[in-house]
Amino acid sequence: MDFAFYRNFITVVETGSISTAAQKLNIVQPALSAQIKTLEKAYGVQLLKMHRGKRHIELTEAGEAFLQQARSLCAAEDKLTLTMQSFSQRAVGTLRFGVSHVRTDYFLRHYLIPFASTYPDISYQFLDATVEQQQEQLKEGNIDFAFANAPLPASHSFAAIKGQPESFYVVYKNDFSVPWKADEQCSSLKVNALSGLPLCCNYGTFPLLRKACEDYSFKPDITFIASTAESALTFAQSGLGLAVIAALHSDTIPPDMLRLELEHPELHFEQTLYWSKERRLTPVAELFLEYFKSNRS
Repeated sequence: MDFAFYRNFITVVETGSISTAAQKLNIVQPALSAQIKTLEKAYGVQLLKMHRGKRHIELTEAGEAFLQQARSLCAAEDKLTLTMQSFSQRAVGTLRFGVSHVRTDYFLRHYLIPFASTYPDISYQFLDATVEQQQEQLKEGNIDFAFANAPLPASHSFAAIKGQPESFYVVYKNDFSVPWKADEQCSSLKVNALSGLPLCCNYGTFPLLRKACEDYSFKPDITFIASTAESALTFAQSGLGLAVIAALHSDTIPPDMLRLELEHPELHFEQTLYWSKERRLTPVAELFLEYFKSNRS
């Protein structure tokens, strides 16, 4: 069966109308209707219900199942095409990345843009994602690599290589009332100084923060928790709490905020590149992995 028939069927379902799909696909409506009939004849089932006087189509039960399988087939054909392209003598193909929101700019400038400049025939798909989304995308095979600044929830299930470490910092408005004395010479703070203060963090930092606080016999007072460090920082910028985030020393903070590194041996993350153990890397993915290993700092 021609793969175009499967793709066109998906378009019909997504647009809800054969006439609308025909316009979108730039083919005549009778030809598209004939393709649907060909599919129904080939598989011996009715896929669509056509109602007189109604403009939108309706899937039969068989049509629902067919739609799922058609999408899987087309996705597999796309992956096969890209994989076969990557076996040519030139570095050709597509690399797909899921990157932690707070590290997208860093990853692009430090790794991906220099790599892309060296290999201009490779194309890229880029997803800003939480660690939970990155993990799911890796499991589904929708991305080749996840670049995370916090451990994936099931990180043991993936191959990984460490990058640059990130320390934990408390970041707060410069007019926020804190129990410690503001001192330009002081760049760090003990964890027990956070006791009783409203804290903002993301889900990735929370387990380590909680453990560090328990080492000092108190529970952190979490007033705001989010999926990204950026959201925690934005909430703290309102003056309603102090953000506890993982960051590089070179990262900048808003001009109206102060930052102190938290003193604790367990409060740090290492930027990590993850990939699936269950799927063989394509040649272009292998090429990027070697580049990452050579250029991590």
